[in-house]
Amino acid sequence: MNPGYVLNVQNAWANQDDATRDGAYACALAAVELSRDLVALRRAETRTGADYYIAPIGTALDDLENCFRLEVSGTDLSSAEVRRRLQEEVAQARRGSSNLPAIAAVVGFRANLIMISSVR
Repeated sequence: MNPGYVLNVQNAWANQDDATRDGAYACALAAVELSRDLVALRRAETRTGADYYIAPIGTALDDLENCFRLEVSGTDLSSAEVRRRLQEEVAQARRGSSNLPAIAAVVGFRANLIMISSVR
């Protein structure tokens, strides 16, 4: 592989917080698609207690009534931190200003773990 290319990629993702967040979004969206047949329709608005609106494959892009909210977090820490963070994300989704059902997902990169929970 071209060393210049590798350096360009490393520089593009030099902000560890952003890289963790964006990687968590990608992994969580893939996980809910594989485990629940739900795909992203669009980003959620601020204060909804979610990062994305997700829905069954084939749902119209403007049909938010049949959507779920997806709240996502990522960490480079242990599996215990993934579990703790999942509780935080569930609480955040509950506090959101939306009446849509929610799902919380936490991606643990070091722990090689993705935890998903329905928010009740």
